[in-house]
Parts: sequence; C-alpha cells; structure tokens
Amino acid sequence: MKIIKNSKTNNKMKVSVLISTYNKEKFIGKTLDSILNQTMDKKDFELIIVDDCSTDNTFNIVSNQIESFVNYQFVQLDENSGTPAKPRNLSIDLSKGKYILFVDGDDWLPSGALENLYTLLKLNKTDYATGLTKYVYTDRIARSGVALSKIAHKKVDLKNFRKSFYHLAPAGRMIKSSIIKKNNIRFPEMIYGEDLQFFAEVFFNTKNISTTQDVVYCANRYDENISLVKSEESTVVNRMKWQNEAYRYLINKYKNNRIFTSLLYRIINKDILEGKFYKKQFIKEIDMLLPVFQDILNIIDKDFNSLDYVDDELNQQAIKLIKNGNKQEIIDFVNFYLKKDDEQLHVLNDKYYYSYNGNSYKKRMHVTLQKIFQKDENIFLKLYSKNSELKYLEIKSRKDPTNYTVLKIKKNLFKSGEYTVQFQTNKLPKGKLALTVLDENLNGSVIKSGMQLDFYETVNGNLGYIKK
Repeated sequence: MKIIKNSKTNNKMKVSVLISTYNKEKFIGKTLDSILNQTMDKKDFELIIVDDCSTDNTFNIVSNQIESFVNYQFVQLDENSGTPAKPRNLSIDLSKGKYILFVDGDDWLPSGALENLYTLLKLNKTDYATGLTKYVYTDRIARSGVALSKIAHKKVDLKNFRKSFYHLAPAGRMIKSSIIKKNNIRFPEMIYGEDLQFFAEVFFNTKNISTTQDVVYCANRYDENISLVKSEESTVVNRMKWQNEAYRYLINKYKNNRIFTSLLYRIINKDILEGKFYKKQFIKEIDMLLPVFQDILNIIDKDFNSLDYVDDELNQQAIKLIKNGNKQEIIDFVNFYLKKDDEQLHVLNDKYYYSYNGNSYKKRMHVTLQKIFQKDENIFLKLYSKNSELKYLEIKSRKDPTNYTVLKIKKNLFKSGEYTVQFQTNKLPKGKLALTVLDENLNGSVIKSGMQLDFYETVNGNLGYIKK
C-alpha cells in the first residue's frame, strides 16, 4: 500500500469509520460530507479510506477533502484487488478505534449515526449495535436491517432472534473492534457472499447486542450507481456458488455454536427458497441451480436435518422436492406457489390451509379483522388468528417505510384466537399506511378485511389506513 495522507491527534479514538472505495467520483464527496457533519466530536473518531486504485477522479476528491477531518488515514493499494475484501481487511488492520463502523464509498450517514450507535454500546455495555438502513432508489425508498432493528432493544441476547442472520451486510452497524481482531475475522476475497461470511462470524462471537429503530445508514441504490454485484460475473448461479463457499466455511467452523441454527433458518428459508427457488427465473435455470441447492442441503444434512429449520409447511414441501430432484414436480410446485391466492385456501377448525395435489399445507399466518371502531383519536382493532399467535402490529408509511411504529397486540386469554390492538391516529404520519401483523419471530401477515372508517382495501383485499 501507499500512504497518501494521515493525521492523528488522539490515541484513544472512540470509533474508526472505515471506507473502501473504487471509482465512486459521483458519490464519494457526499459520503465524506455526511461523516464530516456527524454530531460526534471529530476528535473522537478517525476516518480510514482505502482506495482500490480508482481510475476516475475518486482519488483527487478524497485527497482534497480528507484534511477537513482531525484523525485520518488515506492509503491506496499497490494494485486493484478486484473485490471489496482486501481494502476492507486493510482498513481493519489500520484502525485504532474501540469500535468499528463500515461505510461504502457511495453511501452516506445521517448526522447522528455515530453518536447514536456509540451511545447504545456504551450505556448498555454491549459489543454490537445496529439500526435501520434506508435504501434510496432513483424512484422510491425502501429499508433493510428490520430483522434486528424493527423493535428497539437496549440489551438483548442474539439467541432470541431467529432472524438475526437475515441482515448480513456492512450497513448500519457498529462493532467492538476486539470482537473482530481477537477472533481474526476477515472478509474472504469473493465478489459475492463475503459480507455474509464476515458478519456471520461476528455474530458467532457476539452475545448481547443493542438495537434502535432510527435510520443510521443510507444506502445508495440509484440506477447510475454501478457495483460488483451488477457485473457480468455476478449471475444467479455464480452468486449461489459463492454463497455456498461461505456456508461451507461457516458450517465447518461454527456448527457447534449456540446460535448456529439461526444461520440455518436464513440459508434454507431466505437464501434458497425466498431468494432463488420461488422465482420464475429458477424454472428457466433449474438445470444449473438445482444441483447447487442440493449441494448445500447435503452439507447441512451431515450434521443437521434441514427439514427442522423451515418456516412453514409449504417450505417443508419445497425442501423435500429439492432433495428428491424430480424437475417436473418441482416446476409444478413453484408455479403453484407463485399463483397461490386466498381462493385456494380451505378452512379446518378455524385454521387456513392451501390445497395442492390432494395434500393440505397450513398457511403460516392468516389474520382476519373481526371488528373495528374508533373513539376520539383511538382506533381499536379486534383480530382473529388460529394459524399462528400474534405479537405486534406494525404501521408504516407506504411512501417511506423507514417511518413506522410497532405496537404490542393483546391476546384474549378467554377466547382462543382473538386479539386486540389500539393506536392513536394523531401519532401517525399522513398518507397511506400499511398495516402488518407480526408473530414472535417477526414473520409478517396482512389483515384480511372489508373497508371501514378511514381504512381502505388494496387490490389484493389487504387492510390499509389513510391518515387525512
């Protein structure tokens, strides 16, 4: 590496902000401005930027702006590495802060992000803090990180989060540096899957974490932003193969870890089924993808039974079909899954089931509205569900889903399947709001209902609300 510029005035930095960048001249200025405008005192954090031999004006922009910081290091690799791993690993080695936060060279931070996450860690004496990530697209807003940050926790054991491994990316997390350095956790040199492996290792070496519902990271998803994930090499098949390499490494090293089963829930339900299997594209690429799925399931089944880690009965049937390998049966099932709707449901003992090939598969969640009434500015909902127990009601803005609230649902102790929840309309944002019911594992379901008061019905007959 070549040291371009550096400055150090504090030997006990609170936080190291680590940036690896390559050809981000359109965005790196905004990234640096967002860090420069943090509410945390600039003397308390250091900025480390590793440039992976950019060929545009990124180098000059960083060189001109970095001296606005107090503690910083700007270095450049001797040659382009081709993956995010080497520059990120180097930035870890160079860091001196007690805590580490990664920022990509095209993203940015809300002004209070560093102080917010650092305060969570210090006050609650935890090793890991995370919040919400706002995805900023050219024409819309989305969010990520909700598996952990949907509900704020001062201090909580990762064992309590079945979906803790659903968000394994650098965005929006601050980590005690000793967790990374003492356990020699580093990014593998892959175009895809390196984040999964790195942050899974962090979790396997972390017990208690802190979370916030606040947005602590903004991810650039503009159409003009080009990343390695969009490269020619980054096909669905190649991405799955890279993920499988990460899986093999993690299974071999951490299969006896106390929270390892949480990773299995992610691999089976999110990466294989939700992410790849239940897609029209899968049918087109079944000859290439099916062996990849079977390979990872075989690896899992050497030490576990993959069927024990599926979220619902339809997913269980999907895994059985993948293992069996009959391509026509798989295609028929995927087509059924993609077209399934409420007309295919039947009810048995107040529980809802899908019918397929003469078999019944219980729907994971099915929630109906029994009664709704309004008193002053309070809305009361009476819900019914026998398919699963209800825990929370999430109300979020359709325009900006990072603007949301989560309320506890009360269970009727005397009437099985009945629940109630209330909320105040004056505390909600204006516009169309989506209502989602959550179970204890934060699986979500819409509410089936007719229109009453200021509620409205979507095209699919789901419940929504308009704050006027």
